[in-house]
Amino acid sequence: MLSFIMEQTKKPWTHARVLVPILLLLCLVAVAGYGLYAQTTKPSAVAQPILPPETTTPVAEATSTPPEPAPQPTRVPLPEEVRGLYWTAETARSSRADALIEYITKTKLNTVVIDLKMDNGQIALPSAELMDTLAAKAIYRIARIPVMRDSTYALEHFEDAIKNTSGAAWRDKTGAIWLDPSKEAVVTFNLALARQAYDLGFDEIQFDYVRFASDGSLSAIAKTEAERTQSKQEIMRVFFEKVGGTLKREGIPVSFDVFGVAFLSDNEVGVGQHLIDLYPHADFISPMTYPSHYWPGHLGYQNPALYPYAVVKDTLDKGAKLLEDAGIASSTVSRPQFRPWLQDFDIGAVYTAARIEAQIKAARDAGASGWMLWNARNVYEPANYVE
Repeated sequence: MLSFIMEQTKKPWTHARVLVPILLLLCLVAVAGYGLYAQTTKPSAVAQPILPPETTTPVAEATSTPPEPAPQPTRVPLPEEVRGLYWTAETARSSRADALIEYITKTKLNTVVIDLKMDNGQIALPSAELMDTLAAKAIYRIARIPVMRDSTYALEHFEDAIKNTSGAAWRDKTGAIWLDPSKEAVVTFNLALARQAYDLGFDEIQFDYVRFASDGSLSAIAKTEAERTQSKQEIMRVFFEKVGGTLKREGIPVSFDVFGVAFLSDNEVGVGQHLIDLYPHADFISPMTYPSHYWPGHLGYQNPALYPYAVVKDTLDKGAKLLEDAGIASSTVSRPQFRPWLQDFDIGAVYTAARIEAQIKAARDAGASGWMLWNARNVYEPANYVE
């Protein structure tokens, strides 16, 4: 084509009528080719057209509507007197829950304490349906969280586990691994679990195994780093303050389970539980006042399990006196903060309705604000639970 044009330009001006159309045709081809090139090399130029200003949506209007808040769970008010039963996680997930709910309603109980962890430390959250059913029947719901006895957490976070003198994880007589209560991660984990339980609908959080180990080859336990400079009592005092104090400030009701002997002695009874240190950081304290667990000769009884009223009443009275003598709270003020665990199992004696009712009477006579029955299998002896 170029040679043709050059040839044409050598001819006289009379051939202009032939040359001009050809030049115009070449221009059109060049423009079309450039347009095709632009489209194939810059797809974004045509993929996102620019809208006129009057058709765009103002940013303020697009973000002015806040997201819908998460629905708040129904809360069951704290009963004037807590009358409760313990449930395992398995019971909460089985048809036995329905039978126990019927029993609670019929006998005028009003509270259930449900394991949030299984014996091996695995988390087991109850169903939303169960939580709603309990709330609809005005049954106060307490989440029980075993803290230091937790093999599942310990195996995943070995650095937070109690070690033996060989550097391996120490295990109690049941084979369970224990956690180091001085570890910040242990505090953080259990606080997070408590908040999750409260968001799920539980009305109160109860911490168990808030202590150092007491069963097994204790001499084989290596001292933790914290124990080199602090006593077990001081370590647990800090734990109670961090966990209980934090939840109280957040408005989440919190309670702690302790040995019954923690109410009898003004020391940490070998596991770090000291009533005086614990009291300011708990809404409720639940001593395990099972008469079968007291030693022969306690209160002059060779078999304390045969004297349920005397054992429970004495434990709560002495706990109140410890706090009063320490100047922390008067006996009148401290007693409603007590909510003991009572025996409903046959160890030391057959626990008939009469023995169960004797414990309940002792709790009331001692000024406690309630009580809870413990049976590891969740099989309870029918009794009269109301005055």
